[in-house]
Amino acid sequence: MAIRGESEFLNLPFQEKLEFLYGLPARQKRDLILSAPEAERLVQSFSPETLFYTLKEIGTADAGDLLSLALPEQVKSLFDLDCWNRDRPNFHRMREWIEAMSEGGRRRMADGLMQLDMEMMSLLLRGYLKVHRMDDAASSPDAPSNRFVQFDENNLIEFIRHDAISQHISDFLEEAFERDYNYFAALMEEIYWGVEAELEEQAYQFRRTRLSDRGFPDFFEAQNVFAYLDPAQFLQIRAAHEKPSRADLPPDTELIAPEMAPALAGSDNSLFNTALTAGFAMQGKRQLKGEMAMVSNEVLVARSVDFGDLEAVHVAVGMTHNYLNLALEHLAGGDLQSAIEHLRDTHLKLLFRLGVSLTIDLRTRAAQALAKLGLSSGKAREISYLDSPYREALAGFLERQPRFHSALDGAGGVELRDFRIMRDLHLGYAIIDQVESAAELFKALFAIDIASPNFRAQMAAREIRLSQLLLTALARMALDHRLVVEPIEDVRLTAMRDAVMTNHGRPARLNDNFRRMIDAALTERLDPAARARTAAFLNSCLNLLEEEFAELGDEREIDARFIASVLVRSANA
Repeated sequence: MAIRGESEFLNLPFQEKLEFLYGLPARQKRDLILSAPEAERLVQSFSPETLFYTLKEIGTADAGDLLSLALPEQVKSLFDLDCWNRDRPNFHRMREWIEAMSEGGRRRMADGLMQLDMEMMSLLLRGYLKVHRMDDAASSPDAPSNRFVQFDENNLIEFIRHDAISQHISDFLEEAFERDYNYFAALMEEIYWGVEAELEEQAYQFRRTRLSDRGFPDFFEAQNVFAYLDPAQFLQIRAAHEKPSRADLPPDTELIAPEMAPALAGSDNSLFNTALTAGFAMQGKRQLKGEMAMVSNEVLVARSVDFGDLEAVHVAVGMTHNYLNLALEHLAGGDLQSAIEHLRDTHLKLLFRLGVSLTIDLRTRAAQALAKLGLSSGKAREISYLDSPYREALAGFLERQPRFHSALDGAGGVELRDFRIMRDLHLGYAIIDQVESAAELFKALFAIDIASPNFRAQMAAREIRLSQLLLTALARMALDHRLVVEPIEDVRLTAMRDAVMTNHGRPARLNDNFRRMIDAALTERLDPAARARTAAFLNSCLNLLEEEFAELGDEREIDARFIASVLVRSANA
């Protein structure tokens, strides 16, 4: 549905207005809501999470107009999501929300604050005031001052802090006293008698219960979302679970934070997003998005993400989508109709765990490859003799949550990111195969065991890579017909270039004669199966040589200082 302007939005029925607002940028959403005559109803129809992330994206400083339309229960959820650092209240964020709420007037502000747990309000107010009991001589101050205010005959309130919300605190107390004296008196009792540690614990437990009801499990329960399952047994594992219902839901069914759904985190044409769009009607999509949000919530809790840190939340939500898409590609083999059927038959948490498990299998394979090199899985970045991106890629694979090195996909990046598609996984396994094949190639060509302690000891203090050793030997073969790892004399670099590269046109390429020499040497020393296994690693090394010498051809002599693909020594040394 395309909406070209505000007037068209205003002419939509209420439910279509609500549907259209999902997924819009927060400020555009705010402007459309405030232009609608049913603005308050629209805001109050949002799930607490949807409202929370909308307001956070806008920024609390500019959120007052929407916040003034929210239900007190929604405000309570905002504080649950944003005003805690693990199990400790975050008073700085509480003050930010109170300042934003004050824009709606004293009464609206009090509506929201009186809905909060009294323990939470007591903890905040203890930083702003001290309660003196009129019947306790020891508690009563010596003399009145402008720091004191008295609402009833039992309590004298002393203000001990003054900042941007001090007046709002005073307004809240006056409103609470006038509106509900029982609440006011109980609040004074908590401030006067309460033990801070007990208040924090009670407030935390109340919050934890509410978040659990909203689909946010506790930390230890949430770890299960990353639990391994055997991908080879996935269909049997799925069959043991009750099949999910994917029937369309009634339009007024409340869902858990549809905006938190991973499919809304980006606009890429992943198989997961395409299957969701092509295979389900509107309410079916919303139901799946709600389920995706539940999985995202578990990821957020399991990773101890601060719900108020939007960047970290987006990363976690994006990761949820990536694992779901990886698993769906694995099951469907890229076929859209098959992907739709798997979405209908699979609980998304189970699908997420499958995506996680596929990467764990890769991590296990990478650890095995390192073990063959005589190294532990924690030493990947310390393998100085491995070229880039092999070293960085292995280190990413071996992280607790395996990561993909973006240089492997040819996009030019060098960062670690989530595995997103099956091609990423295939590239990962290919890299591991190449690292393992390097050991086989060096043993066959040079009788060098790169997994031996002696080799590692020799390489430990040197800035030498496997590619340099291999290419130096191949270049020496082109110059002297000897396949030995012997550095090239600096005065012979030009002759070496002529021996291995074409001499016409730029960029130059490795010449046919050099390639035939390599093929002959490999045929003599490796069987066909071994040649096939080592071909990718060999080609990656040859590409380094070709790239470095591709534009070198017109110089009288090549400067050895700028050559990195082969080992060079001074002829005078």
